[in-house]
Amino acid sequence: MIGSSRPAPSAGDILRAHRGEGPGFNALRLYLSILILAAHSGWIAGADVSQDWTGLKGILLLSLVPAFFALSGFLVTGSAVRVAAVTPFLGLRILRIAPALLVEVSLSAIVLGPLFTTYPLIDYVRDIRFIEYFGNIVGRIRFELPGVFETNPLPNTVNQNLWTLKPEFYCYILMALMIGVGVLRHRLLLPFGLLGLACAGTAAAYRFGFGAQPGNYHWSVAVLHFLAGCVFYQWRDALKMHWLLFLGALAAAMLLMAGDRELGFLVAPFLTYCVIYIGLLPLQLPTSINRLDISYGIYLYGFPIQQALIAKFAILHGSGALLFAASLPLTIIFALLSWLYVEKPFLRLKRRIVMPAAGPTAETIAPAAAR
Repeated sequence: MIGSSRPAPSAGDILRAHRGEGPGFNALRLYLSILILAAHSGWIAGADVSQDWTGLKGILLLSLVPAFFALSGFLVTGSAVRVAAVTPFLGLRILRIAPALLVEVSLSAIVLGPLFTTYPLIDYVRDIRFIEYFGNIVGRIRFELPGVFETNPLPNTVNQNLWTLKPEFYCYILMALMIGVGVLRHRLLLPFGLLGLACAGTAAAYRFGFGAQPGNYHWSVAVLHFLAGCVFYQWRDALKMHWLLFLGALAAAMLLMAGDRELGFLVAPFLTYCVIYIGLLPLQLPTSINRLDISYGIYLYGFPIQQALIAKFAILHGSGALLFAASLPLTIIFALLSWLYVEKPFLRLKRRIVMPAAGPTAETIAPAAAR
């Protein structure tokens, strides 16, 4: 990223040089969303995934969701610093997350469900699971629709990706509280709080099994990565971006992820540094793609599309590679439609949200997108 004879720039230096935007953040979000789609393919297809959580592949899988939360923490803190008030902050978050989520949940319940349910339509809409599914819009997570995908290798699951909504909402509530009590104005409070939470979480994991589970990390680990992203944004002017620091952080993160699941809370600062370092690299997408923020749509629609393909085409059973190849174009199409006709139009309403009197500066501007 820099020559060996030059001093390392800080994260703040790079943000200011690019008008507050990390040059690689859009590309990183896109790559992460596609990697998650690929990671789910074998599981949904019914392939043998018994070894997926071991070795280098296991480390990659473990890193995906925490990386999203770390990036979200960094970017959302930029938005919080810019608006500096609870109401506009929450308004911006709702505009970014809720419209696309409402449309995806509604399409799953009203269109996809009736197409794939084994129930008569009248019984389908009368079933309490149909009504409860709409609770996903407000964080009351439900994965099942009546009679849908009953015989799939992963049965009775419409969209497992929605599990991240609840910890994401927790993160926004935490951020609103931090804005309200002024934590973001005191740079020492949050780092010490993060350190205390990481140590307490690790102790609780070893002593009581809190957050320690096979497979993916517990939601509390994702929240800690969000907080690490917040700390790194607070300290962006002191956070040096150097390839040696990146390699050291990467090595530490991999060692911890290769160890006990109880160590997951300690991964946060190291993996978050890696995420921010990569996001500040010049990973520019072509201009025509860079204008389209489709990572959220890929994340929302990928799982139900893959489940639908598995239910319809027996040839895809047992092959994650085939399922990924078949689902990626369809998922991108739905994500494009979501961005162009749902997300982008609603984001135009941002100007109607009352902001503080002081305008944003090149130092405080940051993308509002959390993904």
